[in-house]
Amino acid sequence: MKELTNKIGFTLAETLIVIAIIGIIASIVTPMLFGTTSDAELKAAWKKSYSDLTQATLMIIADNGGTLAGAFPGDNAGTEDLKNAYALKLNIIKDCSGTSAFGGTGSGATAEGCWYSGANSWYYLNNTGIGNITNPGLILNNGSLVRFSVEKSNCSYVSGDYTRCGWINIDINGFKKPNTIGKDIFAMSIISNALIPYGAKGLYSPETTCIENSTITSNSGYGCSAKYLYE
Repeated sequence: MKELTNKIGFTLAETLIVIAIIGIIASIVTPMLFGTTSDAELKAAWKKSYSDLTQATLMIIADNGGTLAGAFPGDNAGTEDLKNAYALKLNIIKDCSGTSAFGGTGSGATAEGCWYSGANSWYYLNNTGIGNITNPGLILNNGSLVRFSVEKSNCSYVSGDYTRCGWINIDINGFKKPNTIGKDIFAMSIISNALIPYGAKGLYSPETTCIENSTITSNSGYGCSAKYLYE
């Protein structure tokens, strides 16, 4: 019986080895699991944000007789009015006016706290850093950062296979990292009667602008906007 008892159980050394192995496996697997979950959550949040912005866009179109062509005159100078139109349709907690070049009376989204501040404060998917911006922006009640631009008031700015009035950028998790286009920052074109994600209809092909872990120049991340919506 004494001999059988001695054979049951593990020695202290064996127990410590098992614990060490479990710790090593956990340190490898846990970040992978959380990384996958985070990516999935960001993509789901992007789809929700796109839906909300599309609804707001359709309401603004309806307010302007069924088209945005001519709704925000002055080209770039019409951007402040565009931002104000979205502010009325979205739940916001902060409104940042653009500079005079964008029709505003403020200092722009960066200076007023609606977008990142400083050089290399946000990034293309190829890890190239981007700096301050002076167009207007909003912070939504869910923490998302949104910035706007009107390029052509008559919606004639050529973008891929269509023409647009301007664009919207959104960081769907606010100032939290990774602050990267194609990860938590996405882009849309505003056309006369709809909202189109970058990466659709001939603008920023996902095959060349949405490549994980690639530093090639074309890999801006913009094509991910359409790619993740349609997955």
